[in-house]
Amino acid sequence: MAFSWIQPSFAGGEIGPSLYGRIDMAKYQVALRKCDNFIVRQYGGVENRPGTRFVAAAKYPDRKCRLIPFQFSTVQTYALEFGHNYMRVIKDGALVLTSSNAIYELAMPYAEDDLFRIKFTQSADVLTLVHPNYPPKELRRYAHDNWQIVDVETNNGPFEDINVTETSTVYASAPTGIITLTASQEIFGSEQVGKLFYLEQPAVDSVPVWETSKETVINDIRRAESNYYRANTAGKTGTLRPSHTEGMAWDGWGGTGDDDTGIQWEYLHSGFGIVRITAVASDGKSATATVISRIPENVVGSTKASYKWARFAWNSVNGYPGTVVYYQQRLYFAASTAYPQTIWASRTGDYKDFGKNNPIQDDDRIIYTYAGRQVNEIRHLIDVGSLVVLTSGGEFVVTGDQNKVLTPSAFSLSSQGSNGCSNIPPIAVANIALFVQEKGSVVRDLAYSFDVDGYQGNDLTILANHLFQKRSIVDWCFSIVPYSCAFCVRDDGKLLALTYLRDQQVFAWSPQSGPGKYESTCSISEANEDAVYFIVNRTINGQVVRYIERLSSRLFTDDIDAFFVDSGLSYDGRNSGSRTATISGGSGDWSYQQDYTLTISGTAYFGSGDVGAQIQFPYSEYDSDAGEVVDKQLRCDIISVIGSNAVTISANRNIPAALRNTATTNWLMARRTFAGLNHLEGQTVNILSDASVEPQKVVSGGAVTLEKPGGVVHIGLPIDAQFETLDVNINGQETLLDKKQLINTVTLVVNASRGIWASTPGGKWYEYPQREFEFYDDPVDDATGKVEIKLDSNWDKNGRVKIKQTDPLPLSVLAVIPRLTVGGF
Repeated sequence: MAFSWIQPSFAGGEIGPSLYGRIDMAKYQVALRKCDNFIVRQYGGVENRPGTRFVAAAKYPDRKCRLIPFQFSTVQTYALEFGHNYMRVIKDGALVLTSSNAIYELAMPYAEDDLFRIKFTQSADVLTLVHPNYPPKELRRYAHDNWQIVDVETNNGPFEDINVTETSTVYASAPTGIITLTASQEIFGSEQVGKLFYLEQPAVDSVPVWETSKETVINDIRRAESNYYRANTAGKTGTLRPSHTEGMAWDGWGGTGDDDTGIQWEYLHSGFGIVRITAVASDGKSATATVISRIPENVVGSTKASYKWARFAWNSVNGYPGTVVYYQQRLYFAASTAYPQTIWASRTGDYKDFGKNNPIQDDDRIIYTYAGRQVNEIRHLIDVGSLVVLTSGGEFVVTGDQNKVLTPSAFSLSSQGSNGCSNIPPIAVANIALFVQEKGSVVRDLAYSFDVDGYQGNDLTILANHLFQKRSIVDWCFSIVPYSCAFCVRDDGKLLALTYLRDQQVFAWSPQSGPGKYESTCSISEANEDAVYFIVNRTINGQVVRYIERLSSRLFTDDIDAFFVDSGLSYDGRNSGSRTATISGGSGDWSYQQDYTLTISGTAYFGSGDVGAQIQFPYSEYDSDAGEVVDKQLRCDIISVIGSNAVTISANRNIPAALRNTATTNWLMARRTFAGLNHLEGQTVNILSDASVEPQKVVSGGAVTLEKPGGVVHIGLPIDAQFETLDVNINGQETLLDKKQLINTVTLVVNASRGIWASTPGGKWYEYPQREFEFYDDPVDDATGKVEIKLDSNWDKNGRVKIKQTDPLPLSVLAVIPRLTVGGF
């Protein structure tokens, strides 16, 4: 029995061997047995992965580095190379240079081993960086080549819990200026130098609150909300309207009109004081400090020691916050070493202020410690419409008041699952969180579900479990345009692509193989799409190197711009200015058998080394064989140099009428030898020259020589892209898995593709014969639509088809239609 069967989509991606028998599963009908160096598109087809362009070598070939995105806006974006105690800046595919053409570099505190524990969040030109072993930092951008790294200096905290042990007391030597703090016990350590310290007066309620129509004498002290005032004149108290400013002596007055009693009030303090410690004594019982917020007089002097004190929450002993995020106009930190379940949030609208009022106000700072059944470290805070907390043991959403606003009195964690999260930063895709589960071998999503009025998620790796056995993900990024794809770096250097589109139920994995080991990645917006950068560990000419490479765009309209080589470089000889080229000296039909003069306008252009190069002219002409207007190329070999602006040429065809004695700006300078390939010394490279495939070459002396000159040339490491279908099975009919099959032909539905090869398992590869009406020297036209390839398969039980692309050309397959003949058992 002979029949055709169609696989109309590949939206299932590559699935693992453990699922080869799951013909009952809907994903089986759209999945692949192998999908190497192809990317599954959102609409269901597969495209061979574009190549990576070489940007630069990382600073240290023998040290790891990490890429971190910095996006001020959609047009001002950077990829930051974080390495051992340094940072370099990449913009638009190149390292940023200083005015003296040196690579711009900024000294950084982070060591190589700490780079992948850095977490970050951004607000405009400031990137906030946190790490458990380093004080929080701010990376500030002032210009492409002007950046600054500084410590985050907070106000009014955050502090540890206030001491409640009455035998442990502290007093200050003075209310302002440089003072000495003296403690009854050893509470000061060297880790507190440079940190804030909190000291509160005891028995706050002993001070009367503000009362109107009450007699006041000089030196009376009154409290209004959390502020304290002293009367410097006597009289009857009116309505207090203070506009207190620290350090100003006469800044509060009584009411006006009938209430105005003329009492002058001096603002004292807020019931507590804050100092910054500058030195500590060796016994740990005293410290020198600078007053930041006036110390209450009730704790000044040895007879007024207070047990209400608190040290700064973050230091080298307690550790520093491990994650950070902006949410609802607050800056949230969480999870230091000593407080792995604590969240600290700034005041609303003031990201550095961790102060509070008395009584507490809704815009005051928030300090919340989650008390769970297990002490699971908070790993990440992420904004996906709600504030989601991912811990090592579970997922939580933070709930607030009835308006979903988070305040000190309305802040709680609601459990959404118990999968746990690794230290790899999660990715926010719209209002969905993608995260790597604890141990790093499972990727999950987390999205709000109306069905349960909460957040639910799926295991996105269950169908491709073979890609994660005994492996984990160490870094990843997400490219929204054009791929809707997460690029994941595995711990062994393998790159995996996850096409993810939740509303279409698309999650498809495809491994990306090659000779290098990927170590880090990031994605930033550039031009009309998201540019993906990689750090790749390669062995070149026997030496280990680390390169920064950028995934090339697949949004091209002409194969001349097709870039399908890795770690590659391009030469573009297209005239991009106002220079014109004119061919003269012809007669009759301007035959290709005679020589002509070619003149370039403008300043001196040609030199003796240009003999053997070529000037090319793209043009359009009606082709009677094809029956339509087609694009063509006139190639003119330079055989001698007449002067700095004129050469003698020999053309490959008759000079078309449109180019005779006519100045045109549409021309290219084509060359044969290309240098500057030192980063690929000794490597065999693929070459695409003027949209035609050149024979492979070996880079020697940093250069290669082509068989013929090229005007637009791409050179880099080969990419072998290949996919294989699953065994054919037809739902609702008797299974074919146990029957012998013969596949004589396969029809592919392709889009803008060239260099199409097909085979069956163990069979010979056959190429689709694509050249038709093209001139012998012109590139082959792309194929779009249905193409049929003959196969010489054998009778067996492997009803599968294999498709590959080894040339640096585009291949986009939308459907596979094998023609099968099925035998008996």
